[in-house]
Amino acid sequence: MGYVFEPIIYNDYLDEIYEIRCSTSVRQGAMDAEMLNNKPKPNTDKKSKSGTHNYPYFGVFDSNRKLVAYAGCIVAGELLELSHFFGHKDYQKDGIVPLLITEIARKSIEGYSGVKYFVYGSYVNSSETLARFKKKLMFKPYHVHWKLH
Repeated sequence: MGYVFEPIIYNDYLDEIYEIRCSTSVRQGAMDAEMLNNKPKPNTDKKSKSGTHNYPYFGVFDSNRKLVAYAGCIVAGELLELSHFFGHKDYQKDGIVPLLITEIARKSIEGYSGVKYFVYGSYVNSSETLARFKKKLMFKPYHVHWKLH
């Protein structure tokens, strides 16, 4: 199918990100009206100089270099959290979202040596379909105890 995963610069793909978000109004629930009615604003986060704290974005491109899925993450010490991720509805049957997530996991192992935990929201309070999705991608419930210094 020719899909390619790679890190992206969020601000370079604002139009494509908006198209992905608007490709369906329902995902694991109704999409937030703000995301459907307003183009994404440019990200103003400063580039991280740390391997233990970062806000990376990743994307999946089709064979024509069209962005068809993307994710925003946060790296915080031992944790990489999938803050949000979306795939274009017209390409989801090809497995672009599982590809995105598994490649982010691989990238976190290769690029962030301190990351031990790969997180996506609450497992316990998930809807039935979200719990099935998390199980399929091998997410497991853990309790996190934060220690702030």
